[in-house]
Amino acid sequence: MAKKFHIVSTQRGAISAAQAGLIVVLLLVIAGGMVLLTRIWPPEEEPAPTLTAPPLAPPPAPVAAEIEGPTPLPSLPPPAPVEEPLPRLEESDDAVRDALGDIPLGTTGQQYLTPSNIIERSASVVYLMAQGDVPYKLLPVSRPRAAFPFSDDGTQVVADPAGFERYDSLTKWLGSLDLASLLSSLEWFIPLFREAWSYYGEDPAAFDMAVVITLDLLIATPEVDLSEARLIRKEAVWIFEDPAIEGLAPIQKLVLRMGPENAEILKAKAAEVRGLWLSQVSEST
Repeated sequence: MAKKFHIVSTQRGAISAAQAGLIVVLLLVIAGGMVLLTRIWPPEEEPAPTLTAPPLAPPPAPVAAEIEGPTPLPSLPPPAPVEEPLPRLEESDDAVRDALGDIPLGTTGQQYLTPSNIIERSASVVYLMAQGDVPYKLLPVSRPRAAFPFSDDGTQVVADPAGFERYDSLTKWLGSLDLASLLSSLEWFIPLFREAWSYYGEDPAAFDMAVVITLDLLIATPEVDLSEARLIRKEAVWIFEDPAIEGLAPIQKLVLRMGPENAEILKAKAAEVRGLWLSQVSEST
């Protein structure tokens, strides 16, 4: 009984192997048929794509850095000129002489600048002339040494026109003055002239008008032919018989004694000074 069991067991194992081989063959046949019928081939493996790095762009050309200079400062207006302070009135003589140093003043002008207290004396000259007086003691213009000549025809005494020549040198000096430059050089000192004017108890600002009054007095001198203006003796002096002439201010009678030609030059100079002065003081106030 045991031997029969062994044989059966061996046969079962051999069948199983044959069956396995047969199954494999059948599978191959089936697979081949399916390929032929469907024409489906296994896809060929595509080669793996080669990764190629894109070409590198050339580096940008270096940009030259703009070299900036220092930031310009905003333009500023030029500084205002610094004016020197006015000297004290009592110490102003040298400053006045320096200011007028380049202006031709002639001998008469230099004589006026030589003594001290130039501005104070000038204020006194204006003060007296504005009242019609002739400030001989303050001016370097002395009275003519020769007496004024008279003409006496037995019926009347009149001034001799030859006496007009005594004032020719004074008129020539006045005509030589550069008045515009003279007044321009003195403009800085106007406050000191006003201060000196106040010493008379006057308003300092009134000095400006006092100068105009003085000039107007000279300009307003009437034109009189002295060769026809009779003179009469009063005590030790000769006076004009015509009260209209005798009533003129002393400085106006001096203008008449200069003669018509010299008087015309003097009044023209006075008118020039008047215009310059008014323009100058209007700018300084």
